[in-house]
Amino acid sequence: MRQIHSYVIRVYRRDTDTLAGLVEDVQTGRSAPFQSLADLCDLLSGRKAFARRTTTHPTPRSTTS
Repeated sequence: MRQIHSYVIRVYRRDTDTLAGLVEDVQTGRSAPFQSLADLCDLLSGRKAFARRTTTHPTPRSTTS
């Protein structure tokens, strides 16, 4: 049986001819930008790899008065 994948896709259209955005794999947390419909299809089909997941830790703020 094939595994079902879930994605969050954020689409930002620059103009009527351009499609751009970000797609995130919900299971892994990895995300990748896309610059066209072809890029988006490549990411969703697995022909283009997502970036490795990086963990960022917030920098503590100094609370001096």
